Amino acid sequence: MFHSIGEYLYERRRGITRIAGYVGGTYGVTKYVAERLGEVRDNMVQERLARDNLRRRFEQNQHDISFTIMALLPSLGQHILEGMAVEAITQELQAYSKSVPQHSEPPQAESSLSSSVELRSDNGHDARSEISSMSMISAPEDASSSRMASSAQSWVDQFHTGQSSGEHSQAPSTSGSDSHREQDSPRSARGAALSDSIITSTDSSAMSYDAPTMTPHAAGPVLKTKAELWREVKILTFTRTLTTLYSMTLLSLFTHIQLSILGRHKYVQSVLQQAREEQMNALVQDSFDLTRLIGGGPSMESCYNEDELQSVDAISEETERKFLTLTWWILNVGWKDVGERVRRGVEEVFESVSLKSKLSAAELHRLVSDVRRRVEYEVTFEGKERRINFTSTLLPPTSETLQHVLTQGGIDSRLAAAPDATFQGLLSEIRTHLASSNLERVLEVCLDQATETLFNGLEKNVFFEQSVGLDAPSGLGLVPESRVRLAGMLPGLARWCHLALEGLPNELIDGLAAVREVSAFSAIIYSSYEDQFK
Repeated sequence: MFHSIGEYLYERRRGITRIAGYVGGTYGVTKYVAERLGEVRDNMVQERLARDNLRRRFEQNQHDISFTIMALLPSLGQHILEGMAVEAITQELQAYSKSVPQHSEPPQAESSLSSSVELRSDNGHDARSEISSMSMISAPEDASSSRMASSAQSWVDQFHTGQSSGEHSQAPSTSGSDSHREQDSPRSARGAALSDSIITSTDSSAMSYDAPTMTPHAAGPVLKTKAELWREVKILTFTRTLTTLYSMTLLSLFTHIQLSILGRHKYVQSVLQQAREEQMNALVQDSFDLTRLIGGGPSMESCYNEDELQSVDAISEETERKFLTLTWWILNVGWKDVGERVRRGVEEVFESVSLKSKLSAAELHRLVSDVRRRVEYEVTFEGKERRINFTSTLLPPTSETLQHVLTQGGIDSRLAAAPDATFQGLLSEIRTHLASSNLERVLEVCLDQATETLFNGLEKNVFFEQSVGLDAPSGLGLVPESRVRLAGMLPGLARWCHLALEGLPNELIDGLAAVREVSAFSAIIYSSYEDQFK
């Protein structure tokens, strides 16, 4: 029987061999495919977990950015509101109106000023409403506005001291004692008069401001007329509004760049730490294998890929603190540079616009856009326009100023002067991002968004009120062609600065954070870590 079975198998050996090859091959291929599919599945799971981890970290980083910006706003707001104290000039105008005799006639020599400056019209109600609206600028809406109104250091002081020499616009003054400023300015003696409105002077001659008047209680005669003060209110109000807009936008973008760079480094460090832990776990598991215990397994040190795991230097707390201290520059110095550029643009555009001119929202937007063009562009020697680079506004330009910023920001002078390769690398990277074309595009979009936020507020609180109060049908809201006197816009602009710098929640900051280009720019910075593993 066995002999017959052997002959049977021998005669059919080719077929049996072929069948066995097919079965073995099928089993091997199936096992290989199953293993590969398992690896692909594991890789997909790991990639999904890595993407989720990266997305969570990026979203958390965005929340940290918004929190940091809101934490820095009080300092920026204090400097801007104190440095450009529009409320202080309105107090001087109130004092002028009270100091003029009730039945005095303006000198005939100054009659020419009435044609270009005075706001009185044929309708006495309009004139009084405009003057009363200006008194709203100095109304103490909250503690912050009264604090800003009583500030002793402002561009108004600098303008006040230089008026006798014929200069109408100067840089903010940072020298001089408080007692000296209080002695030269009548505002210190009129702090309690904030609640008194200009509208309380019912006599129309007492409210006119086209005649030169001496400042009461001053040490000497001051040749500043009410017309000049109204002109300064106009220029300074628009200057402060646009300086607020630019400064908050630049601060927001700078903080996005800063924290995106730091967040990326922390993410890379977490990935490297996770790799170390996985290698340690694998080494511990292999150490219990019998063959490795008998034959000798690899040492713990040889399991690390030192070149890869140490390719990225960790950022120390001192370096991170120094890097974050760079924000001191824009909060204390950079905004002044922006303010100077804005003031020059405002003077060139609004100098010829009379206070009694009635403007629509579209006309005002055109004037503001003209100012923006002068601020954001400069003319080259070839006669072409070139976009301004705000790097010097956001970062100290020299090593000396950099060390000064670190020292002023609370860094020990010895630590600020010590060489730090990691800090220099971060500084070089942020300069690269500030000079990139991506930032130019993002900044343009953000400024457009901030300008839109400004005009949305004006349409709701300035043009809407005028439309409903004057000629708009009840319930229809804003009339597209509604016009408001330029003087009537100034209180709304002054209030908007306080809301933009002190409002919670902050509409301007939230609007900038919602811009798609800002998130994309932050994502580009956050995910630029490929070069660190080469």
